[in-house]
Amino acid sequence: MEAAVLYNVPHEIPWKVYIPLYFYFTGLSAGSFILSTLSTVFGIKRFKPMALPAAIISLVLLLLAPACLILDLNQPLRFWHTLVPEYFNRTSALSYGSWLLTFYPLANLIYIYFIFVKNDHITKILGTITVPLAIFVHAYTGFAFALVRARAWWHSALMPGYFLTSALLSGIALLLIVALIMDRYRREKLEPELYKSLRLMMIGILLVDLFWSGSFWLTLLVSTADGYASIMYALHEKSYVWGEFVAGMLVPLVILVLPWTREKKSWLCLASLLIIGGVFLMRYSVVFIGFAIPLS
Repeated sequence: MEAAVLYNVPHEIPWKVYIPLYFYFTGLSAGSFILSTLSTVFGIKRFKPMALPAAIISLVLLLLAPACLILDLNQPLRFWHTLVPEYFNRTSALSYGSWLLTFYPLANLIYIYFIFVKNDHITKILGTITVPLAIFVHAYTGFAFALVRARAWWHSALMPGYFLTSALLSGIALLLIVALIMDRYRREKLEPELYKSLRLMMIGILLVDLFWSGSFWLTLLVSTADGYASIMYALHEKSYVWGEFVAGMLVPLVILVLPWTREKKSWLCLASLLIIGGVFLMRYSVVFIGFAIPLS
């Protein structure tokens, strides 16, 4: 008697929530630091009150990021192995990332010191040097995903750009909330042009992120069976569609564009909070939707 035997072998997901948190914190850090340099490096005066707070927030968030990586390790006490030159793998984005996570916070700390002592010349030089580090420390995570050919959800040339623009978006949203708090307790109020600039930057980057998303969907729909399965799975995930896409992108965009909401600080705060939450859900969905599709 012939019989067909089917085996359903569940595979444990090797990564926990610490990994999306790591991506999230590095993105917030990179975005905050780039905003800090708008006055110190690029000379935009209205952002000067935000230079020091943005740099400090960037450093604090960056210290949280490696902690998430270490907590995710099965043997956390061996994290230092990634910093031993003998183990450096020149073909691995993660090896480069380990060194970037070492140099970037050190450069950031020195940069903060010279802002604090008001040495504008040295601050400009350090900011110019550190901006590429801030960009690469988050862009490399996009490359780490894009280079994984076995996972259709990750294997896309759009990943580094999407990670970088969403990082900048979350950093701007966080700094807008910080600006609102500062404005509430400072004697000298921040310029209205500062809020307008932050709002316009968020609108521009939201449109870019929507373009990334649309390109990503179309590419997967006409790619391999794994790619098609990935996008179909994602479009049935409520946290992806209603969390990341609707609540995290479309609703804030509407708030920032409509004339009767875009000028009110309470609505700007709401839009910023939604963006910050949406960017975290983006990191979360990138990781776990990728693992949800079985390898063929």
